[in-house]
Amino acid sequence: MNGNIKKSFTLIELIVVIAIIAILAAIIAPNAFKAIEKAKISQAISDFKTYKDAFYTYYADTGVWPIVGTAPLVGEVPTSWIPITDNGFITNVKSLSGWDGPYLEKLKPMHSWAGVYGLDCYNRREGSACDVGLFFEDTCYPYPNTDHSCDVPHKVMLKIDQTVDDGNLSLASGGNVWKVDTAGGRTNLYWILVWDAGCTDSSIQ
Repeated sequence: MNGNIKKSFTLIELIVVIAIIAILAAIIAPNAFKAIEKAKISQAISDFKTYKDAFYTYYADTGVWPIVGTAPLVGEVPTSWIPITDNGFITNVKSLSGWDGPYLEKLKPMHSWAGVYGLDCYNRREGSACDVGLFFEDTCYPYPNTDHSCDVPHKVMLKIDQTVDDGNLSLASGGNVWKVDTAGGRTNLYWILVWDAGCTDSSIQ
């Protein structure tokens, strides 16, 4: 008699194994998604701090702000914003005598939700000078792109605001972070880099 008898799984055993795997997946998957989302939020906050440090160091060396787009006169509406490319962070694009960069180890043109980082100068508060802000644009990277599906989810915006600001995504709250509603129901996260920067000097454009 042959002692090497092969035993195969029965249908019931297979169903039990599949059920156990499904239960484990149901337990693990939400935590995995939360960990991914938390990592993206941490990266976004880190990116902002990196750009802010680069902005202020650039200004300390040169006396002007890095290139942020077409700057308006105080109180007027800006004509454009620009995506982050070099902007003076890596090379001395304005040939400024005090420039002592590079101010960034490397450029980070895309945020964690596959959209574009952008800079602008805008009068966000009535009666104030123009402010320099970092846009988490919903325009998908690379720019220009007609796909506007890469916006930061609202719940993530709220989490970022609760972590670093006042927990209120309204501009009227006076905080440093808020949600900007754009055409077609799209939204952008806007984060102030510099309050009352002015942005009227032609050297910033």
